[in-house]
Amino acid sequence: MSRPAAKSILALAVAMATQWSYGTEEILNDQGSGAGSEIEEVYIVGLRDNRVSKGATGLAMSLYETPQSVTVMDQAFIEGFGLDDVNHALKFITGVNVDETETDRTYYNSRGFDIKSMQVDGIGMPFNWNVVGALDTAVYEKIEVIRGANGLLTGTGNPSGTINYIRKRPTNEFKASTEFTLGAWGKQRGELDVSAPFTDSGTWAGRIVIASQDADSYLKLYSTNRDIFYGVVDGQLGESSTITFGYTDQTNKAQSPLWGALPLLYTNGEQTNYPTSTTTSMPWAFYDTSNKTGFVEYTHKLGGGWEFKTVYTHSEYEEPSELFYVYGEPDKDTGLGLFGWPGKYFNESKRDLLDVTLSGSFEFGGRSQDILIGFSGSKADSGYLEYHAPSDDPAWGALPAFPGWSGREIARPDFGPAQVAGDWNDDLRRLYIITHLRATDRLDFVLGANSIDNSTRGFNFGDSMAKDEQQTSPYFGVNYQLASNIKLYGSYSDIFEPQADINEQLKPLGAAQGKSYELGVKSQWFDEQLLTSFAVFKADQSNYAEFAGHNDEHNVDYSKGIDVVSEGYELEASGKITDHWHLLAGFTKVDLDDGHGNQVRTFVPGKTFNFGARYTPTAALEIGASWRWQDDIHTGAIKQEAYGVGSAYITYAVSNHIKLALNLNNVTDEKYLTSLYWSQSFYGAPRNASASVKVSF
Repeated sequence: MSRPAAKSILALAVAMATQWSYGTEEILNDQGSGAGSEIEEVYIVGLRDNRVSKGATGLAMSLYETPQSVTVMDQAFIEGFGLDDVNHALKFITGVNVDETETDRTYYNSRGFDIKSMQVDGIGMPFNWNVVGALDTAVYEKIEVIRGANGLLTGTGNPSGTINYIRKRPTNEFKASTEFTLGAWGKQRGELDVSAPFTDSGTWAGRIVIASQDADSYLKLYSTNRDIFYGVVDGQLGESSTITFGYTDQTNKAQSPLWGALPLLYTNGEQTNYPTSTTTSMPWAFYDTSNKTGFVEYTHKLGGGWEFKTVYTHSEYEEPSELFYVYGEPDKDTGLGLFGWPGKYFNESKRDLLDVTLSGSFEFGGRSQDILIGFSGSKADSGYLEYHAPSDDPAWGALPAFPGWSGREIARPDFGPAQVAGDWNDDLRRLYIITHLRATDRLDFVLGANSIDNSTRGFNFGDSMAKDEQQTSPYFGVNYQLASNIKLYGSYSDIFEPQADINEQLKPLGAAQGKSYELGVKSQWFDEQLLTSFAVFKADQSNYAEFAGHNDEHNVDYSKGIDVVSEGYELEASGKITDHWHLLAGFTKVDLDDGHGNQVRTFVPGKTFNFGARYTPTAALEIGASWRWQDDIHTGAIKQEAYGVGSAYITYAVSNHIKLALNLNNVTDEKYLTSLYWSQSFYGAPRNASASVKVSF
């Protein structure tokens, strides 16, 4: 969507907003920070009083009842700290590390492992775990992160955790807002959010969310454009059924992105230290993405507390790019020793997902018990086109002395015609059952099993992707109410994680397998407004994919399977301390080795701390501050010392309809590398500020 088109739609929606006036019920669950909020369940009783998405567990279980570590970040926290993309938001989540390996490619990890399980509204989204570009938060009401192996609830059993994005839904009364932001390096952002019922009874309603953002960068040459459209309509079909239709369209355009990032070692073994704005990209390089997703959700109440639900999702993804990769080790004195690698690619995939569940309650042992039975089938067709640059083009080979490039060093190559580099399809079928069994007033269990059948056919960069994998994994969780506000819990899950990675021979690496354990205690305070937790965890995993090198002939990365033992503990506090103070804070310690005492994945920090607080001394004024810290990490001889990054904001409501905000990021102007996931990296953003105005109707 172009900027003029986006602005036209914004103007049209604002005009529509001024025409609408409905006065139905307030949407429920205004829960402050949301960090200690319960995961909601949709119930139909006449008018749909609570149009919200179901959480990640699938059952009507609160965070307090869930026998794993769970963090929820709600819209108030996201809006307050100005977290307009998921990469920034996840940096505030306890135990989650965000590896920005390049300007437009990001990985997440928790408890030492990459997070490969993603959900939207509690529905698992396989085949897509690294993020290209920036996933905008305008579409989402909240973000949930379940840490630890959660294969029963998400589709596969990676021991890191699961990220669940909860989409905004229509409200039962008319609401509309528009927000405009100006920030450092030419950032301009506009958002519009309009929701209204279509009928006097409120049984049908719709919502539109539009956002557009343009920004230059602290990195030389780099700039981005992001446009988002989200529309959703839901309503009742009689007294027992509801149906929802939704569509999301997000495009990202990045000009002069980093591909591979900066070299970090000189030829003498000394670590490089460049100005924060340094880049190895060229003006002609770009990295674009387009992601279109539509879904239909049908829910039917069967009576007696039973519910049938089916969700069909179709998405289409395109990723055109022209990139310039720089590799090698420069000489410290001359700056020579780097080499270029131009690349032009077109990646495309189409994905279909059907998820069907039957859930309800039954009596056993004189108590009400809950059960959910589900089937999920998903298919993805993917492919790569590659365009070769002539072998004698100056973009190949030795490069001028670095740093100090102006962007005119290497002209755009004359790329040749498209060649099919990859064409494959993934097919995943999953059958699962989960039960919440109450044995006594104090003791309850969460039991189940998850059966996966995964197959892949086709090729990628000339090598076969064929594989067939099947596995059935058990899940066991237990809660014991020690006191009125204190609960002990434990959980166990098998690990079975299909992996798309290839080995040095460019063959499929196969699934990672293992076991995961967690023990903890959760406590509720201040009338159940604040949730605190302490957890110890351990995960043993074999054949885990670890980056091992780059195949120059096919220009693809390959991995090796390693054994990883992850042990550690977490502490977290989230929710309301008082009506004026909201808190989200946590500390994580994790040790990673190969089972024989040898450290692995040393780019993962062993200790991390996050703190975020929101203070509302008056109805009009809100102040927020955050701090995130990690200890030192390294990859070979490359090191990043321990560092912390803080942010702060202040908002003031001029009236009931207008709110002003000022945000300050990296308040101490800390200089740090964004990741050591690879042996190349770039520096995080220096101190910067933004100002915004929000108008609500």
